[in-house]
Order: sequence, then C-alpha cells, then structure tokens
Amino acid sequence: MIVRRTPQGSRHVTQADHACFGADLLRLFRLPDFAGHPRRELLLRAIGEHDNGWWEADAAPYRAADGRAALDFRDFPGEARREIWRRGIERFAGESPHLAALVATHALRLSERFRDEPAWSEFRTGARARRDELLQGAGVELAAAAADDYWLELADGLSLAVCTGETGLFALPGWQIALRERSPEGEVELGVAPFPLAGATRFELSCRVLAPGRYESDAAFGFALATTPWQRLGVRCAPL
Repeated sequence: MIVRRTPQGSRHVTQADHACFGADLLRLFRLPDFAGHPRRELLLRAIGEHDNGWWEADAAPYRAADGRAALDFRDFPGEARREIWRRGIERFAGESPHLAALVATHALRLSERFRDEPAWSEFRTGARARRDELLQGAGVELAAAAADDYWLELADGLSLAVCTGETGLFALPGWQIALRERSPEGEVELGVAPFPLAGATRFELSCRVLAPGRYESDAAFGFALATTPWQRLGVRCAPL
C-alpha cells in the first residue's frame, strides 16, 4: 500500500493501481524510442504488472505503528518485502517468462541499496539467477532487458511521485518533474520536462482517503478501510 498522510486524512493507493497508472501514463507518451519500440505492448503490460507481488498484502494491509493508516510499503520489513518480490517474479513466469524477467530486473534494481546485507545478498543472487533463466527461456538478451528496464523505471517513478506527493522518489537523468495541488478542483498536477505528451492530459488514479483517527486494532482498521468509498483522484499531466 502507498500511503500519503495529510491533515485531512490518509490517502491509500494499492500497488496495483499505482502500476496501472504508470502504464496509463506511458501509453500516451509520444517519444519515438518508445512509440516505435518493438516490445511496446509487452513493456506496457510489464509496467502494469510490475508490483503484482503486493496484491495479497494490499488485500489485507497491515496497520501502521501509530494505528492511523495502513503500513506504507516503504516501512515493510525486509523479509516480507523479499517474499513479495519472489511472488511477483513467479506469478507470470509460466505465461510470460519475458515479463517475469522484467519484474526480476526491477526487483534487482530496487534492492541494489541493500546489496551488502546478507539476507538481501542471498535474495539478489537467487533473483539474478532466476532472471537469467527466464530470459534464456524467452530468447531475450540481458542487454535488451536492461534497456527495457529504463521504461519501467520511468513509469514507476512518475507514478510513485504522484501517489506519495514526493518528487524526490523520481530521479532519472534528463528528466525533471514538479507536483502541485490544484484547488478547489482537488486534482494533482504533474509537471514534466521534457514534456512527452501531445498536450496537457488528465488521468485518474483510484484511491481511498481514510479520515483522521486512530484505530485500536487490526480488525477496526481493516473494517474502516474496507468501508471507505473508492475515489478517483484527478491527475493533470502538463509541461513543467
């Protein structure tokens, strides 16, 4: 779960909805290198499924330590996060080894900062071997998967910035972004440079906003979140 805390409440976005939003963004990008990419449709699907390992965790989210929101994905313990990524790699391995290999590549990139920790080192060794096995089964070179991961990193970073309200989570050379709350419309404006769309475009992001308050048990929190109506947050993508 991706959680943004505000005085008005905590906005909850599932990893699946975050991933779909990233794919929606990239689908409309008018970048020659992507528009004419020979694996464009596969890449869009991989972006939309790259966090599939979080499905189960988001279906029954943990309560944060203060009891006021779900546990944000960044606060998950390492053991749980590693299992989520193992599940994410394997879910589509039989159907599409290439897609599964891209998920593994994504996991290896994100876990790079933990490479010196023994448990993460073991995970990375296994994920790297599995990625290579999947690529061999798909008949794809490692260099091609590494190049394709650029598009996943781009879409993932843009979507995460919108979901969290934190531009610092996006750091890709050659790109700049800014975020602005659009009141009273209740939308978020994502400014991007260089601008990749034909013109300013409005998207929608599914979310739930939990009213301020503290929940004394996992059951009370789960009931509150389950009974909170889904909302569609407007996101306007415009030139920076």
